[in-house]
Amino acid sequence: MKLASDYTKHIFCIEGDWHPDLRQKDTIESALKFMETASGMKIKHIHRHCSTKHELENRMKEYERNIYNKFSIFYLAFHGVPNGLKLDRKNILTLEELGEMAENKLKNKILHLGSCQTLNIDKRYIKKLLKRTGALCISGFKKEVPFVSSTIFDVLYFEMCQYYKKMDVVEKYMKQYYGKLMKELEFIMVYE
Repeated sequence: MKLASDYTKHIFCIEGDWHPDLRQKDTIESALKFMETASGMKIKHIHRHCSTKHELENRMKEYERNIYNKFSIFYLAFHGVPNGLKLDRKNILTLEELGEMAENKLKNKILHLGSCQTLNIDKRYIKKLLKRTGALCISGFKKEVPFVSSTIFDVLYFEMCQYYKKMDVVEKYMKQYYGKLMKELEFIMVYE
């Protein structure tokens, strides 16, 4: 079984635009700031917006730089569909395209897909993405999830990731403490 190299796992987050109306202010950035400033957490974060495949490719190139090695949670927060991320209202990035983009670039990293329904696919395809990217774990939701509930759940999950290097142990304690919420949100973790 693969192990995380560190207990502390900072977050590199790329967030899509949730609304076509720019007056809407939905963002997960306040949750990231909370984790950075909350007593005892001190989880650093980098937060960037993205709405095109080209922008995502550029952000991924940035993420590969050695200065971001401690940012071992790669958090993609977008609207989702089964097997894809909605970069905008018209463009969907499939998990296969994400795998091409991230091939061997996520070694020892957790890829968290904070998007509705993206992992509502056969587990074999998720394992293929896991292998192709080299990720330690791929996590996310299989169903349509409420913004606030899923954001709070993400905070709980990222906090739990700080305590353990083995993903099976993270999953065990997530089920112990937040099992009902995991089931409600159809949250899954796929790892080797």
